Amino acid sequence: MVVLARIDQRLIHGLVVNQWAPALQVKRFMVVDDLLCNNEEIKASMRMAKPAGTGVSVISTETAINNFKAGKYDGQRVLILVKEPETLIRLAEGGVEIPKVDLGIMFNEDGRTPVTRFIALDDKEKADLATIKGMGIPVVIQYVPTDAEEVYEG
Repeated sequence: MVVLARIDQRLIHGLVVNQWAPALQVKRFMVVDDLLCNNEEIKASMRMAKPAGTGVSVISTETAINNFKAGKYDGQRVLILVKEPETLIRLAEGGVEIPKVDLGIMFNEDGRTPVTRFIALDDKEKADLATIKGMGIPVVIQYVPTDAEEVYEG
């Protein structure tokens, strides 16, 4: 069961491991990225970053959809981590139930416009977030779990 999907360009990092995972009682970190899933060095470093007692998957969007359909994560509390909102649209369209999307770190680069101190978006990302909201999935901004949750208005 997915407990949260987080868009964060850093994917698995200290805040996710030390604050989000305990707050959400995460049992599996799922990095969904069609490029990184083929990079063994990055996959190995992410496996080392995870806390003891948790699993980590670095998989493609298609594999994630197939694994959820097959019930592979039934009974596990899964935190999905992606770099861009488009991946979450594809997961939701593939039948993955996403209860909420949290905007984490999206760097102010590549023509993005700052939205908050930690989040900058380009026009496609803004449109993709509008699509996610249109699917009935709440989109929030919450840097760490102790911060007040702010609804992303777009």
